Amino acid sequence: MAKFPCQNGEPCNRCGGCCKIRENFRMDVVDELTIKQKVYARTRVIYLYPMNRYTISLSHEEKARLERIAKERSVSISILPKKVIYDAVNDKAVVWDWFVDHDICPFLKGDNECTIYEDRPEICRMFPEIKNEQMFEIQEFVKNIPVVDLQYDVLVERARKSLECQGVLPIFCK
Repeated sequence: MAKFPCQNGEPCNRCGGCCKIRENFRMDVVDELTIKQKVYARTRVIYLYPMNRYTISLSHEEKARLERIAKERSVSISILPKKVIYDAVNDKAVVWDWFVDHDICPFLKGDNECTIYEDRPEICRMFPEIKNEQMFEIQEFVKNIPVVDLQYDVLVERARKSLECQGVLPIFCK
């Protein structure tokens, strides 16, 4: 279990730090590729974007809810696939979870006020402690999906095309 860096077990001090959701780091391209390849080998998870782009994870239901709320309130929001499980043998990609593609949560307004507090995602509800139990669920989901010996960029391209064919992603443009 991890704690947010602004907390020492105290209640929220409304600093907005947890709502500034994109980490500001750069990883060496070779190191990132090595990490992604190892993650794929263990979990069959493919990451379509650079690691420094990822933010908080959303479930399918949370994605749909936030998109609905954003539309109702005329808030611009971009939510993209985060973890994609790819079965290369059957050429089938499944989005496991999603991420909010913003530096700062688009629902943070004014004096660090959450405008969707009652409808906020689970990860926000867990504040200040974060639990990640997804890996057990992912391991169970992929137990019959074999690892294939393809270059990671080939796996990513094939996973993208699978998602495009399913209508999950628009035609991917870099």
